[in-house]
Amino acid sequence: IRDHCVAGVQTCALPIYSIWCPPERNVLRAFYNDAKGQEWTISTGWVDEFNNHCEWYGVECNEVGKIVELSLNNGGLSGKISDAICNLKSIERLDFRDNNLKGSIPSGIGNLSELTSF
Repeated sequence: IRDHCVAGVQTCALPIYSIWCPPERNVLRAFYNDAKGQEWTISTGWVDEFNNHCEWYGVECNEVGKIVELSLNNGGLSGKISDAICNLKSIERLDFRDNNLKGSIPSGIGNLSELTSF
């Protein structure tokens, strides 16, 4: 099985931006684009250049700023689940129910060792 976890995810070039532009932010951006974020019913803060991704609607982070939950149920998501999602190594919960996502679940999701709810 081909691992889809790395393709297309960029990291921030300068350490000074690590607070506002961690690699997880790029994963969220890819997810937003693939799930047609511009059409979501609520997308407060998403892809805003000047606000912390932990403050984006439906995103919950732990005390060190790692994403532990994406809760976007009944939010008008369509398109597909981005392959980049499996780069969220600290994710514990993914909730995309009651949306219109199409396609297959990325195979790399099975490698997320902290994931307890999908």
